[in-house]
Amino acid sequence: MRISRGIVAALLGTTMLAGAVSAQQTPAAPAPTTQQKAEAARDFMKLSADGAVAFRALHMARIAIFEADPAVAKKLVADTRAALAKAKVDSTAFMKAEAALKVPKGMNATPAAASGPAVAWLPIDGQLTLGEDFVATPAKAAAVAEANKHLEKGQRKEAIEKLKLADVNVMFTMALAPLDRTMSDVDMAAKLMDEGKYYEANAAMKKAEDGVRYDSVAAIAVPQKAEEKKTQ
Repeated sequence: MRISRGIVAALLGTTMLAGAVSAQQTPAAPAPTTQQKAEAARDFMKLSADGAVAFRALHMARIAIFEADPAVAKKLVADTRAALAKAKVDSTAFMKAEAALKVPKGMNATPAAASGPAVAWLPIDGQLTLGEDFVATPAKAAAVAEANKHLEKGQRKEAIEKLKLADVNVMFTMALAPLDRTMSDVDMAAKLMDEGKYYEANAAMKKAEDGVRYDSVAAIAVPQKAEEKKTQ
């Protein structure tokens, strides 16, 4: 998943169609708890625009160093720091232990996180995917097509409602940056550049990018029907 606000729109507009082609039938998922519903609604609606700007500038700063343009790299790192400062107070960050993050199925997992306290995570990107139990009936396929039309227009609430009415399970996957660690790495990169240590500064910025983790929550989870339970 690329860390770019522009890419977010592309992901939200295309991922579900891809899922419709490849998904296989599996037993229906159990209904989500009240806490899971609240978490999904909160995270789905609150991607950090400032956080996405920060990571875009950070990556461009690394490119500037590679292209031997230290003046541009310094400006981009300054832009990154400013964007992260805004993101810190934009009410999108949430607390969660790294070990509690749920890496989406099929995505390469990072080394297992050791148990530790909850930290602030900044949601900088996200995408919707169809649930594994998706079966492309005509009605559900039509709902997915309509939802994608809404997503292309940025109408996420309308898309979710369309899928909910059609009983289509949907997961929401987020790219999360550990806020404090990221700010610390970027501050170190700025300090190293001031000292003329551009190789080391690039390494600090890479560390910030490599610190991104992924979490998946149910945006819509269709309850298992009583008759389905009886057959199991």
